[in-house]
Amino acid sequence: MKTIRSITLSLATIVIAACSEQPAAMSKHIAAVQSFPNMKLFREQTLIRGVERSNTDIFEEFIDYAFALESGETLTALSRFEGPIRVALINSHSRIIEHDLDILVARLQKEAGIPIRRVADPTSANIVIEMITKRQLNRTAPNAACIVVPRMSSWTEFRKNRFNRRSDWTSLYERKRVAIFIPGDISFQDVRDCLHEELAQALGPLNDLYRVSDSVYNDDNFHIILTSYDMLLLQIFYAPELRSGMIKDEVAALLPAILRRLNPKGIGRTPRQLQETPKAWKNAIETALGMRKTTDVRTGAAARAVRLAQRARIDDHRLGFSFFTRARAVASTDPIAAAKDYTRAYAIFLQAFGPNDIHTAHVALQLASFSISVGKFRQALQYIEPSLVGAKLAQNGRLMLSLLAMKAAIYEKQGRLIEAEAIYQEAIGWGHYGVHAPSDITARLQLISDLFPKTPLTEG
Repeated sequence: MKTIRSITLSLATIVIAACSEQPAAMSKHIAAVQSFPNMKLFREQTLIRGVERSNTDIFEEFIDYAFALESGETLTALSRFEGPIRVALINSHSRIIEHDLDILVARLQKEAGIPIRRVADPTSANIVIEMITKRQLNRTAPNAACIVVPRMSSWTEFRKNRFNRRSDWTSLYERKRVAIFIPGDISFQDVRDCLHEELAQALGPLNDLYRVSDSVYNDDNFHIILTSYDMLLLQIFYAPELRSGMIKDEVAALLPAILRRLNPKGIGRTPRQLQETPKAWKNAIETALGMRKTTDVRTGAAARAVRLAQRARIDDHRLGFSFFTRARAVASTDPIAAAKDYTRAYAIFLQAFGPNDIHTAHVALQLASFSISVGKFRQALQYIEPSLVGAKLAQNGRLMLSLLAMKAAIYEKQGRLIEAEAIYQEAIGWGHYGVHAPSDITARLQLISDLFPKTPLTEG
């Protein structure tokens, strides 16, 4: 299940300039949103097979992924599909959604080696993806962006059986039928993200681990498309040495040899062996990110997450995420404190992942906004430029919209009007993929315009 989270950042939280002036041509660009310049689409991106980190770490992670649920419940046996897998998409009338699904299925074939293909007839499929409305989903699963359930083939069937054992993953020893439900009235990017996460769970692990940074099987929601690591997990899941019904000890006995065969890059590497994520920290993060929590509750929970990470001596990306979460919680009430926490998060992510990573890019967006608000445009561009690389590699159109719109507005301020125009058009093109409604794109452009100081400032 993909949880509703706005990790891709509401820019409303970063506006700290109370008085601002609109870049000269901003109104024109806001109006142009309605003209729908060509939508930008991500093309197939086949990633390098294998993962360059210790197979010892991957061994421990795979066991944790394969034998537990997100809820913490234990799974007694490995379950997967045995034989060819057929996927049907129903109630979708969008060629763009089909395009994204076709790319995903092709990647699963090539990178994970899974015998999966699309079929037109849902009655012949063992995975059915049904498009519903956001309202329908909210009535049944209020906190879910999309869901995956076993032993089902339709929304009607799920509604009748959601409270009985048929929808229980813990009682499953072999997967034969799975249904995925995704709202069709959300952005194309959000649909695509749901396709990746829910199809990945339909096929393989049902757990998420915060300690694994390069995966969609992580509730931090930084990665939104399947990574090389995810493809390796699925490749292991469908290794011929394994079968449905195996218990943990049986899988563990075979796993070292499977890893040597499938991931030679991981042989002999020094393991990091990151400690398990404390349950108290996870609970604090969940509360801090809760969409229905008050600001005070979220702020308190975020501060608690930082303290818990420091107390447990967790100094990896999870500490960065703790600072990031606290910054988001306090941004509207204490922007100076937020800027300090974003800076701490950026330093951790930069050291861990480099400047062109999606983690770094998300924080850089915030720091660029602060730089713009005090007239430090060159500094803002230093944050923006590498982040555009990270956002594109991670295929995040919504983040591309914000970063490009910032860059265009700065160019406008600098008098580089022809360049600014082209960048605005590119930003809006990504916006039509990454954001649901044109009005949302307009609002984002306006928020970025509001960052600029009313009185010109000297950079320093």
